[in-house]
Amino acid sequence: MPAEAIPPHFCPRCRRPVAADARLCPECGETAVLQGYCPTCEARWRLAVGVPCPKHDLPLEAGPAAPRSFGDGPTPRWVTVGRYNEPSMAVAPRIRLEAEGIPTFLDGHRFAHNTLEASAGGGVRLQVPEPLAQEARVVLSQSWVVDADNGEDLDDAWDDLAPAPGTRRKAWMRRAILAVLALPLVRAAYLYYLSQ
Repeated sequence: MPAEAIPPHFCPRCRRPVAADARLCPECGETAVLQGYCPTCEARWRLAVGVPCPKHDLPLEAGPAAPRSFGDGPTPRWVTVGRYNEPSMAVAPRIRLEAEGIPTFLDGHRFAHNTLEASAGGGVRLQVPEPLAQEARVVLSQSWVVDADNGEDLDDAWDDLAPAPGTRRKAWMRRAILAVLALPLVRAAYLYYLSQ
């Protein structure tokens, strides 16, 4: 994403855009405020910086983050930070790294759909630029599993609120089965009564 030359401003009172060179609203004379930027939407809103984004409920920032630069030298070498047997197994780590601003590349993902070719090719390799390899390994080594033993057992709380699903249906089915099984006995008793 190219860097903005002059970030857009708006009037907090009348919510109108203000020209880049003017710092006061031409309509009401209010001081213009920088439009907040949502990194998830990748768009600006006519809301002040720090106000939550209307779509994502994240605080708006001053502007987009500058893309990582590796200087004017040669393009960095890509190094492998993870190997996976299937492309689907590499999706979550790739998204996690890209969320941290680390560019990624999946090498061998086209051949990995065929099991024989994947084995011969070494599987799918998740690669990052060499200067960011250590940072990527740290991000991938972090565990994002929620601790289930936090002192509360929510399953027991739900059991107290309502009966198990299907309890009513099972009771009705039991009654229906008993009625069907008892029907011949009732018929035999009725016929015995008529014969006397």
